[in-house]
Amino acid sequence: MKKRICILLLLALLLMLIPHAASANAPAPDPWELSVYLQNVPERTTVTAFFLHENGSLRQGETYTTGSAKSWKIGVRFTEDEKQFYLTLLAPDRTETQTNAAAIEPYGSYTFDGETNVLTAGKPKGADSCTGGIGEACLSCGAWLLLYVFAAFFMPLAVTFLMEWLTALCFKIRPVKYVFAINAITNPIMNLLLLIAYAFGRLSYWIVLVALEIAVVFIEYAFYKKKYPEISHRRLLLFTITANALSLVVGGLIPYFLL
Repeated sequence: MKKRICILLLLALLLMLIPHAASANAPAPDPWELSVYLQNVPERTTVTAFFLHENGSLRQGETYTTGSAKSWKIGVRFTEDEKQFYLTLLAPDRTETQTNAAAIEPYGSYTFDGETNVLTAGKPKGADSCTGGIGEACLSCGAWLLLYVFAAFFMPLAVTFLMEWLTALCFKIRPVKYVFAINAITNPIMNLLLLIAYAFGRLSYWIVLVALEIAVVFIEYAFYKKKYPEISHRRLLLFTITANALSLVVGGLIPYFLL
């Protein structure tokens, strides 16, 4: 009875989080997000992104409010059929301006200069060492490298350990050390392969992601059959699929909301 309740709770959590699905094994950059650097924009300015669909329709995107920093970086999410975007800016005195429309390039970076009111493709000078998240103080290149390594490797591994441990408790998988051991191998390797695939574009990234997730399930299942001979193969397979599915979904929430 307790096992069934645990499974139902885990499935309910999975269903609630599916709209935010992203991989715990995925690197932090979002293939569906553009980076926009705002310069010379007054404090407390409301910035809204608008996207132009290829059929001519218009969609309103995210809205941000700038702080006191001189340079801001925001992320605007687009869909595959949206080809252009522009920004509207509402100043504290209620003056509203609109930028020119810029063509959407996958993984693109753009700069908006409040003095010229022009939105152009490309990062501003010094952006690589002074991104500072959204309105935060600038960090050194070394600090950003450590943050990226943490987001791409250590954070997904920690999330995976947590989800696999909780799932193992529900499925009465003991000892849990074997679960940690195999994930300590498969998770970093998968992250590394995904980083390589990410460099070749959006399509290759998702193809590799799906292929690797399937491969990891079979590898871990084969490992568990050897380490847990007293547990039925059916329960081990269900555990492996459930644990990896939860890690896949839940792990994406941290980089989605915090990075």
